[in-house]
Amino acid sequence: MDTATLTSTAAPPLFAIELSLPAHDLQEQWRRCNMLANYIAEYVAYQFPEREWAENLISTVTNEFLEAIASLSPAEAAITLSYAQRSGDLQIEIEHGLRASAVQPYTAFLAQLAGSDTDELYFGLLTAAERPALDFNPFGLVMLVHDFKASVTARLAGAHPRIQIRVIVPTSEIAS
Repeated sequence: MDTATLTSTAAPPLFAIELSLPAHDLQEQWRRCNMLANYIAEYVAYQFPEREWAENLISTVTNEFLEAIASLSPAEAAITLSYAQRSGDLQIEIEHGLRASAVQPYTAFLAQLAGSDTDELYFGLLTAAERPALDFNPFGLVMLVHDFKASVTARLAGAHPRIQIRVIVPTSEIAS
């Protein structure tokens, strides 16, 4: 897991969107994860030549990501979701609170994701007869890294555990 500062010194984004909402909103109505993912995907995908492909990809990944994040967050925590496109990549960033019991397994998963053979991790999850006994679904992030050559960085901060995760997907992977 890359613990480097996640602030960017790059040129201003070609576009950006940021939303903040309470975790309990998603936890009480799981369908809202899908609705939000579809909305964001439609907003982001308009610029790609294969718009339908891009929209499906972005929606699927966002939904998986949101469901995992919502299940890890205390109900009173805020979840901040932002997207920015810069030259050559799409950055998806989520900052959220973590339940104390989730800090160790989640950060261990992120470290494994950053430092392991993603083929082994991906196919292990894909072909597993049973999902791992985790409080979150790791498949969305693993799929991003494996299938779309994404990179993941994370930073844990604060007395009340909060984590900031940035996923960078090369736009060439979305456009093809």
